[in-house]
Amino acid sequence: MKALTCVWMAACLVVVVEARNHQTEIGSSNGLGISIANDETASGPAKSMHFKVTFRNLKNEDLTFIPGTLVLCGRTPSKTSAVKLNLTGPQGKQHRHLPYLGDGPPYVGGCAGYTELFIVVLHSGESVTLPLDVGKYVDLSDSKQYDGARFPAGNYSLQAELTTGPSEVPPNLKTKNVWTGRISSNSVPVQFAAEFLAPLDDYPR
Repeated sequence: MKALTCVWMAACLVVVVEARNHQTEIGSSNGLGISIANDETASGPAKSMHFKVTFRNLKNEDLTFIPGTLVLCGRTPSKTSAVKLNLTGPQGKQHRHLPYLGDGPPYVGGCAGYTELFIVVLHSGESVTLPLDVGKYVDLSDSKQYDGARFPAGNYSLQAELTTGPSEVPPNLKTKNVWTGRISSNSVPVQFAAEFLAPLDDYPR
C-alpha cells in the first residue's frame, strides 16, 4: 500500500489498495463497481447499523475515486462520508440521497476550515471494503435538535449511492483517471428498532 499526501484548497490522501477477493458487485458505472453488506464483525447494541461497502475497479487500467474524508471540518470524518443512502420504507416509499451527518446531535451545518479527502487508487480488478455506519446518517435518539421527518420503527431496504461530479475532482488529480458519475449498490435489509429522524432537504420534492 502506498500513500501520497497532496494539498489544494483541501488536503487529500491517496491510497493504493492491493487486490482482494470479494463478491461480484451488483451496481456499476463508468468502470467502478459497488456493493453493500452487513458488517458481520460488528458488535454492541448498534451492530445492526454497521455495514460495509465494497468498491471494485472493473476497468483494465488504474482508477481513482473519492468515497470520503480523513478530516472533515466540524464533523467526524468517515472514509464513506461521500456515500449517500437510499431507504425504502415498509410501505414501499423511497427516501433518497440521505447525506452523511457525522456524530450528533447537534449536527454542524457547515464549516469554512480544513478538509482532507480520502482518495483511493485501485489497479485493474482490485477492490477495497470500507465501513459505513447508518447511525451517522439519521438521528436514532429522541433529541429532536434539528429539522427533519420522523420515521416509524420497522424493516427498511438500504442502498448505498456515490456521486462525483467533474467539479469535485481536485486540480492535482486532473491528470489521473478519476472516476466521475453516479453509482448505486444492491439493496440490503436494515431494521430500525425505534422511531428515527432524517433530514428533509435531500428528499425528492
